[in-house]
Amino acid sequence: MKKVIVTGINGLIGQYIYEPLHNLGFEVFGIGTKLKNEKNYFCVNLNNHVELSNIFNSVKPEYLIHLAWDTKKGYLDSDSNFDLLSSSINMLKYFKENGGKRVIFTGTCFEYKFKNTPIHEYDELNPTTIYAKCKNYLREISEIYCQKHNIDFCWCRVFYIYGENENPNRLFPYIINSLKNDNKVIINHSQLKKDYMFAGDIAKAIVLILNSNFNGIINICSGKAISIGDLALIIAKKMNKEHLLELKELSTNEPINLIGDNTILFNTLNFKEYSDINKTIFKLIECIN
Repeated sequence: MKKVIVTGINGLIGQYIYEPLHNLGFEVFGIGTKLKNEKNYFCVNLNNHVELSNIFNSVKPEYLIHLAWDTKKGYLDSDSNFDLLSSSINMLKYFKENGGKRVIFTGTCFEYKFKNTPIHEYDELNPTTIYAKCKNYLREISEIYCQKHNIDFCWCRVFYIYGENENPNRLFPYIINSLKNDNKVIINHSQLKKDYMFAGDIAKAIVLILNSNFNGIINICSGKAISIGDLALIIAKKMNKEHLLELKELSTNEPINLIGDNTILFNTLNFKEYSDINKTIFKLIECIN
């Protein structure tokens, strides 16, 4: 059986990744920070290099999916990005030392220079936050390292995400929780359109890529944009609380449309498993307290 280590397996994307990996015959070993008494699960901080090295020495995985990163409030300019950059590079070394063959690291759309037309993988980069700069630097170093040591490497640039168990400060749980508590929801830039993709679909896309021969950079996105205002309306209508919405269109320097080009994912890799946002939002409303 093919062994794969998944970091951040309890996270927004990671929580959905076990089943598609298992269905393709992978033996999954998860790394997270939550205490769990489960088979093939390791509770460890990625900055604990001794424990991390021991895990790779023990498992000896052929595959690695690195999802873990700090996304708590203020993460864009947090010093934790520097620690995770260092631990990610060390992890790649441990992976190589134990016979690793194929690795997927996750980047972000914030590496790109934003524009109002669909963003392609070859478009200009302009990371401005510490988070985006560390992600982009990790990609550059990892590409060189993997090329030198004959490791297949894929960098998945993930656009906007939504799913269960999100940080309550993020857009979807903020709207849902506020409406559940009959609090007014004010959206200041409701005109902005963003490329949202359900985290469960992102997990399936990453597994598809892992099981393919694709190497290089790939956008993980829907290829469609929906305005923040329309998202809020969908949620509010399902909860019969449209009266609590205040949708503003304040001026901003952000691009009106932030959308990824999904040609490689959709056409080259034939990924078609995009969930209906209306159905997934309904499930989110049910599961968010």
